[in-house]
Amino acid sequence: MKLLDYMRREGVDDEALAARLGSVTAFAVKKWKYGERIPDALTIVRLEEITGGAVTLRDWADQQRARPATERAAS
Repeated sequence: MKLLDYMRREGVDDEALAARLGSVTAFAVKKWKYGERIPDALTIVRLEEITGGAVTLRDWADQQRARPATERAAS
């Protein structure tokens, strides 16, 4: 599941998720949920824990693969 879908389903906003993670900003969460950035590996693991396994490493990989090659190179 994409982070955006999880956040919509659970009614969690950027600020609330950032607070749960503890060391990120709401702006970073916004970038992740819209696929503009990918979180680092430790944050991906933490997101999987926080979401109860709803958003997994595989989801991030699939999202990255779906992006055009030119966008992936720029990230």
